Amino acid sequence: MNRLTRNILASLALLASTSVFAASESYGTLLAGSYQPSASFASLSVSGSGNVYSFTLTSLGLNSLFTSGAFIGSIAVDTTPDLRLTGKNADVITLSDVSGDATIQAKNGKGPGGDWDFQFDLGNHGAYRLTDNESITWTATFSKPVEFADIGFALHVQGLSKLQGGSAWYVASAPVITAVPEPQTYAMLLSGLALLGFAARRKIV
Repeated sequence: MNRLTRNILASLALLASTSVFAASESYGTLLAGSYQPSASFASLSVSGSGNVYSFTLTSLGLNSLFTSGAFIGSIAVDTTPDLRLTGKNADVITLSDVSGDATIQAKNGKGPGGDWDFQFDLGNHGAYRLTDNESITWTATFSKPVEFADIGFALHVQGLSKLQGGSAWYVASAPVITAVPEPQTYAMLLSGLALLGFAARRKIV
């Protein structure tokens, strides 16, 4: 492998390592509980990198897919590395830029199966929860850099009828996760490739 090829591969590696996480997911696949809706009932968009991420959660037709009064109460979250929000050497999550139809807080919560790191609770003691056709946007700043897995989030739908089991947890029907390079990374890559091309041309001449 010649030096030019090695340099190009190094540039591509730099591009991948400085990319922004971006996911747009539709939720409706039963994870824990007994009721499977006939279509997706919510969308979650996440973008960011390092320790700062922006979220937007939108509910879609909860009343028609479940029952009148159904609501999204919390989001279980799984990160790498694992987070610890209380106790010795606790990690910290700061929420900001909250807007929309609900309030939100980060708290301990192991989610379905007990394997999740923490959860975002929509509202405080049931107030300002996310109901039919509502949306909330927020920014989460973590005390250390984190990443999210393919199945990194689960939504808890509550207020279901007795026949529907009262409540259930759902994961994304079809996760769509992409690595979006930051603009300055594109600039660095293009500059590097231009210099490599110039050097190669001089060598040939």
